[in-house]
Amino acid sequence: MSQTTRISAATLAKRLGPPAVGSEQPAYRALADRIRAAVLDGRLAVASGLPSERDLATGLSLSRTTVGAAYALLRDQGWLDSRRGSGSRLRLPEAADPATGSGRPGAASARGAATPFGPGGIFGWPESRGRHDPGADASGVIDLTTACLPAPDGLAAAVAGAVEQLPRYYAGDGYLPFGLPVLREAIAARYTGDGVPTTAEHILVTSGAQHSFTLVVGELSSAGDRVLIECPTYPVALDAVRAMRRIPAPVGLAEPPSPGDLGGDSAWDIDLFGATMRQTAPRLGYLIPDFHNPTGALMDVATRESLVVKARAARTLLLADESFRDIPFPGTAAMPPPMAAFDDGTRVLSLGSVSKSFWGGLRVGWIRAAPPLVQRLAAARALGDMAGPVLEQLIVAELLSDPSPALTQQRSRLATGAAALQAALAAELPDWQPTHPQGGASLWVRLPGPFATDLALLAPGAGVRIAPGPRFGPDGTMESYLRLPFTAGADRLAAAVGRLAVIARQAAAIGARSSLPGWLA
Repeated sequence: MSQTTRISAATLAKRLGPPAVGSEQPAYRALADRIRAAVLDGRLAVASGLPSERDLATGLSLSRTTVGAAYALLRDQGWLDSRRGSGSRLRLPEAADPATGSGRPGAASARGAATPFGPGGIFGWPESRGRHDPGADASGVIDLTTACLPAPDGLAAAVAGAVEQLPRYYAGDGYLPFGLPVLREAIAARYTGDGVPTTAEHILVTSGAQHSFTLVVGELSSAGDRVLIECPTYPVALDAVRAMRRIPAPVGLAEPPSPGDLGGDSAWDIDLFGATMRQTAPRLGYLIPDFHNPTGALMDVATRESLVVKARAARTLLLADESFRDIPFPGTAAMPPPMAAFDDGTRVLSLGSVSKSFWGGLRVGWIRAAPPLVQRLAAARALGDMAGPVLEQLIVAELLSDPSPALTQQRSRLATGAAALQAALAAELPDWQPTHPQGGASLWVRLPGPFATDLALLAPGAGVRIAPGPRFGPDGTMESYLRLPFTAGADRLAAAVGRLAVIARQAAAIGARSSLPGWLA
């Protein structure tokens, strides 16, 4: 079960946003609709404690009678539990049709058991994907469940350079539990260049960012500890939290950034994150500040600084996943400093990888932390993974010795893909609302109704595979969202959107028939 926090009236008002203009609904029904919509969109986490009727009435400039009637309606429809002395907490109603396993919040699928995106990960599809046609399997199905690029042109030269360097290591045993020294130094130099003084002793090389994440969570927390996560978040990290019997403490992000907005604190609500850390005392907090996966939001400097301050006060360790940091689009303004730039070395661990920026087939990542912590994590890593392959680390060291050519190509590919995907959506599905990120690898797309899971179930039959919004949160909400990566070629992205357009109306109709009682009614 997710652990969250009790939110203030001021924070709830920000989460709900402004009321609809010109609504003919009674005020109490309009308020109940706004609260339900915030839950379904992931802006309010399930189990969040709501403010008292009196406090919310004051915060929203409504009568207490109106707020009381809205709470009563939510209780009647199964969206709210109220207990004397404990206040009111959000919940999800039971599914309208449990026999169908429709994927609505409250059904078994909300826990990952009845959808093709179960606890095994977002990649709940057969492994028979084609190897000669990136993004498609042997039958021509376009796979939009992964957000990884094909390799850059410079990879072949990096491999050749690594092979040339490899004989220098033959005289040793090849066992390097902290990572190849030349690679550790190259990674450290990148942090130093970003304004975070770093030596090789601060770096532990791992088998990718996900390996880094599970290593940190496994070593620095215990079963039953809370782990703060953004909602939405990277689903495989969420799977790992649950598999290790930690308790996810989700904090909803605000509405995705609008065109031309880099996200900033419009996505991360400092007060809500601070309240969650203060009230639930999570041992760890997992954040994706750089082109957040899946929304694409970029955390601004002030938000980074404030979150580190609040984490220090709550004695929470922050795990900053920087997997997308190297792929802003060409022409994007200078990146904010890494979150570690605002730390004294005690609160922030940085997780990095070359899988998103260079190629998913390079399973090399790292952790940046204080040297004593690096030594502790290396000892823990040796229990299940003695050391990484020398040749692969040499390849990455070659790439990092002069990363500009490869990164320039990958950034251009991503910018082209994003523009192509946005243009195709505007032409084929104009009532879908995609984000407009300035980097990263995916769009977070708001649908005109709650039918993301139904669309994902129909999509393979139309020749597409997609990841529905509920897969990116802990409670089965966000049925009105999809993540669509733009790492494939422009023609393939346009074809995928065309195929989705064919089945969109059918999926929406299924969703309308199987909606929860009181779904924004």
